[in-house]
Amino acid sequence: MTFNLIENVNKKYTKSNKANYWDNSIFKDIVKLTNDERGRWGEELLFELVKEYTDFNIYWDCDKNTNPLDGIYDLWIVKNIINTEIKKRIEVKTSGRTISKGKPIGWQHENVYYCDNQWDKIIFIDYDSNDVIYITIVDYDQIVVDNQIDLTLFGKKGHCRKNENGKAKVDFSMKSINKGLDIGITFKHDLNNPSDEKLKTFLIEKLK
Repeated sequence: MTFNLIENVNKKYTKSNKANYWDNSIFKDIVKLTNDERGRWGEELLFELVKEYTDFNIYWDCDKNTNPLDGIYDLWIVKNIINTEIKKRIEVKTSGRTISKGKPIGWQHENVYYCDNQWDKIIFIDYDSNDVIYITIVDYDQIVVDNQIDLTLFGKKGHCRKNENGKAKVDFSMKSINKGLDIGITFKHDLNNPSDEKLKTFLIEKLK
């Protein structure tokens, strides 16, 4: 009896609006992962995209470098300029679209550290059930001003964590994404109608 009772209750949740929203998407299994697993997925996706579409020397050590001494970042690119190696530190934040009461709202990025030049570029990877990925790439000084998070580029304010200095929560709405598209810091990659050359150009231009 208890087994049947629990099974009947379970059905209400396994057929949730969130599940239905992602049913036919290439990302349907990704949204089931833990936050940490989705984070690693986003890092590896970016790593593979940069290897595939650019000639940059990019490095990613999965979870081995959990406490780097020169900042807070996930991947890095090394360039040789006039016999000098220059390291570009890249922080990656990944989010699937949030569903509230059956309706898609925005994308949520937790724990963006913004103080003391901990990274050089930050990349937001935001995906949706229509198999579209929005890739946003900005430099440190584009969203950090006077050591404070500044999201003016996206037409919004940053939300700093209470009692946690140097840490912010960055949420994007579709309006924020469109702001990024308008000024060229965001690229819309439609997996059902891809434009590989445009993606290549975007990655090379924004990661140089």
